[in-house]
Amino acid sequence: MRSLNRVFIMGHVGHDPELIISKSGKPYSRLNVATKETWMNAEDQRQERTDWHSVFVWGALAQQCVNHLRKGALVFVEGSLTYWKVAQDTNTQYKNAIHGREVKFLNIATGKSENLGTDIEDLDNMAPPRNHNAVAHPA
Repeated sequence: MRSLNRVFIMGHVGHDPELIISKSGKPYSRLNVATKETWMNAEDQRQERTDWHSVFVWGALAQQCVNHLRKGALVFVEGSLTYWKVAQDTNTQYKNAIHGREVKFLNIATGKSENLGTDIEDLDNMAPPRNHNAVAHPA
C-alpha cells in the first residue's frame, strides 16, 4: 500500500520573510503561518484558537516569498510534514515543520486577493454558501 504525506494550510504570514542560505549553500526562507480555528463551547460561547505553523520553502520559491510577501499576507500552502530530532543533554525532542512545495499568494499587501479578486474579509466570512445556479445563471 502506498502512503501519503500532504498538508494544506491557509493563513496569514506572521513576519516579513527573510532569505537564508543553508550550510550546503541552498537559499531558503521560513514562513510563520497562523491559522485560526473557531467553535462553540457547551455554553454556546464562541471560542477560538490560533495555531502557528513553521513552513520552510527553498530555492526560487523562497526568493519569490521574500520578494512578494509581508507580515499579514494571506497564503495557501501545499507541502509535507517533516520531523527531526533535537538532542539536549539527556532529552531527545522532536520538532516538526511543513516543507512547502507550493505557496499561493492570496493577497500581498494591498488588501486585495491577487488570484481571487476579492477583499480579504470575504475569505473568512461566516455567511452561508451561495447557490451556484443563482449566481452563475441569474434569471
